[in-house]
Amino acid sequence: MLIARAQWYIESFLAEPLTLDRIAADCKVSPFHLTRTFTVLTGMPVMRYVWRRRLARAAETLGQEGQSVMTVALDAGYQSHEAFSRAFKAEFGLSPRQLRTRRIAPDRLVRPTFMRMSPMPRTLAQPAIEAMPERLIVGLNRRYDMDSRSAIPAQWAAYNEDGTRPDDWVPDRWYGVVSGFSETGAEFDYLCGVEVLRRGPLPSGQSLLVVPPGRYARFATRKHISEISVIWMEIYSNWLGQNGLQSRHAPSIEFYPADFDGRTGEGGFELWVPVA
Repeated sequence: MLIARAQWYIESFLAEPLTLDRIAADCKVSPFHLTRTFTVLTGMPVMRYVWRRRLARAAETLGQEGQSVMTVALDAGYQSHEAFSRAFKAEFGLSPRQLRTRRIAPDRLVRPTFMRMSPMPRTLAQPAIEAMPERLIVGLNRRYDMDSRSAIPAQWAAYNEDGTRPDDWVPDRWYGVVSGFSETGAEFDYLCGVEVLRRGPLPSGQSLLVVPPGRYARFATRKHISEISVIWMEIYSNWLGQNGLQSRHAPSIEFYPADFDGRTGEGGFELWVPVA
């Protein structure tokens, strides 16, 4: 499994300089595919996992006698005592010296857990692979990270309550577009909106997103919208990387057809994944 291989490599070379490109090369996938898959399946970007594992190892070392805080900081990849102490306190709620003085074992250590989970049950039908044209999507755009993404339903509620739509919009077709990934994959933009036929004036507070043409895998489901995170996990666990498909650096799309009822979450929807 891709995640287990990435974690094994990270643990093997944790004391060496690690980059996303280096880890992806060992896993024989693109950096973007590794980032998306790791984040979807673990809830944590790859390099954040590396950072937290290094701090966890530093905390374990500090619980023992023999090495100075500065030596531990250098081993963890920090060039100064101050930078190490700030990161350590942000992670564990106490300074390195406080941990050593009090001999406290942090309860937030990220342990090396190699994922050997069996593939998720296959509930999705074989995806349709197709080349899609350019699309113009107009709507409400907000930026999230993995901790704040639970606010996306509230974004939809605010968008629907406002009710303002642009000229020339295509009715009965709604989109949630994930784009603008940060380099680490920790942050992203989410736009909820509609497709328009041409560029024009935008409603106040709304944005235009141009989805470039490209190859997509379309996964259709009749499940309730509350299961969307589980469905994303199934796609990255059972489909991408398993059958020659890798995700490419382009927006991912949630498509809600006319049958979808936003009030009840019923009616079915599709997830469109950009693939190479």
